Parts: sequence; structure tokens; C-alpha cells
Amino acid sequence: AVVSTQSGHYGRDPTDDMMLLLALATATLGFVSPNSLTILKKDGIIGPEPCASTCVGTTGAADTPWYGSPGNIATKVDISGCSFVDTPIVTATLDGGSAYSGSYYMTPVSVMMATKDGFEVHLFGDVYTAFSQSNGKTTPVSAKANGWKVNWSAFGYNCN
Repeated sequence: AVVSTQSGHYGRDPTDDMMLLLALATATLGFVSPNSLTILKKDGIIGPEPCASTCVGTTGAADTPWYGSPGNIATKVDISGCSFVDTPIVTATLDGGSAYSGSYYMTPVSVMMATKDGFEVHLFGDVYTAFSQSNGKTTPVSAKANGWKVNWSAFGYNCN
């Protein structure tokens, strides 16, 4: 609607803009399902839909406690804050402090010993990046020096 202001100028009614914004927000929310996450569990069992949960995190470059021997290093990742009721599906990637210290890893990351409260990540053999053939057999000291961290995603249920 066009309205006249006290000064005699004509312009758009700000209420029209608010109504349009409200209509767009309502239409958008109508297409988004609040429980759109479904997780197939072991043996094809599906848990209760409102309990499906995604939890993501990182160990942090300065905080990742690497341990092990050359060519076989690992770290433990705590996911207890996600409040899963049983072992979730976990994926993990390795990230470094810069492109030249390993931000683009080509070496597989092995997720092992997963529980509802945590998991371990293991790196075996040489570590390959997009910028080098191999950084050699990595050690806990070199992983820490390069700022390597674990970025992870976990998908599970937080109620029965």
C-alpha cells in the first residue's frame, strides 16, 4: 500500500514489508521438517525419530594428545557431551595447521573403539598430503608440531 506521511510525501507502508517477510518465513518453515534425520542402526533397526541426533566437533590443534610410535599414532576423542545412549555412527577427518603442514590429507583416518562416550583415531604408515608425496612416518611429536587435529561427526540417538 502507498501511504502519505506527515510531510506530504508518498511511500511504501512498512507494514507491507513486515507482512511479506512474515509470509516468506512461514512458507520456508513449512518446507523444513523438524525431525528430518533418520539413522539406520545395526541390523536395520531404526530408533525413535525425535531422538535422532547429530553431534560434531574438533579436538583442536593445540589440544590433541597424540600418542604411539613412528608410523602408528593415535588420539582419543571424547564425545560424552553429545549424550548418546549407545554407540553412534562416527566419521572423522584429519586437519592440519596450514596447507603445507597437512590441511589436505589423502591418508585414510581409521576410527576405532567407538562407544557412546568416545572413539580413537589411528594413522598408520606414511602420511600423504595434497602437497607432498609423503611426509614420512609420522610421530606424535610431528603431529603436534604440525597442528594436526581431528574433525568429527557422530550420528546416533540421545534417548530410547
